[in-house]
Amino acid sequence: MSGSGGGGLHSHRSQEELRREVEESLRESELDAEVNRMLNSELALINSRDTGLVNDRLDAIAEALGEDLIEIDRLLYGGSVAKHTYVDGISDIDSLIVLKESALGEDTPVALVEAIEKAIKRNMPAGEIENVKSGFAVTVTYKDGGEIQLLPAVERKGEIAISDKQGSGWSLIRPKAFEEKLTAVNEKQGRHVVPTIKLAKAIIESFAERDRPGGYHMEALAVAAFEGYSGPRNNRAMLTHFFETAAERIKRPIADVTGQSSRIDERLGPENSSDRQRISACLTRVAARMNSPTTTIEKWRKLFE
Repeated sequence: MSGSGGGGLHSHRSQEELRREVEESLRESELDAEVNRMLNSELALINSRDTGLVNDRLDAIAEALGEDLIEIDRLLYGGSVAKHTYVDGISDIDSLIVLKESALGEDTPVALVEAIEKAIKRNMPAGEIENVKSGFAVTVTYKDGGEIQLLPAVERKGEIAISDKQGSGWSLIRPKAFEEKLTAVNEKQGRHVVPTIKLAKAIIESFAERDRPGGYHMEALAVAAFEGYSGPRNNRAMLTHFFETAAERIKRPIADVTGQSSRIDERLGPENSSDRQRISACLTRVAARMNSPTTTIEKWRKLFE
C-alpha cells in the first residue's frame, strides 16, 4: 500500500514538473516570437533611410566632379546619413570618391581633399547645400539637414590611395577587400548578418561616445562572430550571439584587410588595454540583459532607447 502510495506521489510530482516545463517552454516561445517581431520593427525603422535621395545626391556629386572622376564607389550601408557616425573606416562613409592623379594641383592628400571640396562648392546648386566641410573626409550638409560623407581617394600608378592618419602622406588601400569578406559571411548565414549588424549599431547608440566601437569595427566583430556560426538564424538569437562574442573578441586587436591601417581598432590600444576592457564590460552587460532568465519584451525594447 505504502509502496503504491509512494509511486502515486512520485507520479504526481513528475506530472507537475512536466507541466511547469511545458509552461516555461511556452512562455519562452511566446517571448521569442514577441522579441523577433519587435526587432523586425526596429529593423524596418533603420532601413527607412531614403537611399533613393542619397543616390540622387551622389549622382549630382559625380556630375560636379566631372572628367576628373574615375569612380564613385557607393557604400550606402554604414555611412553618416544613416547614423551620423564619425569616420572610422571605409565602411563608415557613404561613398569612396576616386579622382585621377592629374586632377590634383600637387601630389598631396591636402590637394586631393581641396580638389573635391572646391568642385562641389563650384559646381553644385548653392540653394541645396548648407556647407561643405573637409578633414579626413569631406562632409556635404544639405539644407534639409541631410549629410553625406565622402572619402577622397586618388589612383596612383594603378593603385587606390587615401590620406594617411596624419594627413601628410598616402596610404594604399584595397577598398573591396573587407566588403567582399563581409558579403561572403552574410551570404553563408542566409543574409542575416547585415541585419544583425544594423540592430547592434542601433543598440550601441545608447553607449557613451568613448564606449562605442566604430561602424567598421562593429562589422569586423560581426564577421568574427558569424564565420563559424551554426545557431538559429533569427534576429534575437544572432543579436545575442553577436554581443556575447564581441565582448570577448574586442579585447584583442583586429587586422585591417583593406590596408587603410595595420589594425581596425588602433585607438583602443594593445590587447586587454583598459579601453578594451571597459568596452567589453559594456557589451557584456547588453548580452547579460538579453540572456537573463527574467528578461522581458520591455527590457528588450529599452535596449534601443
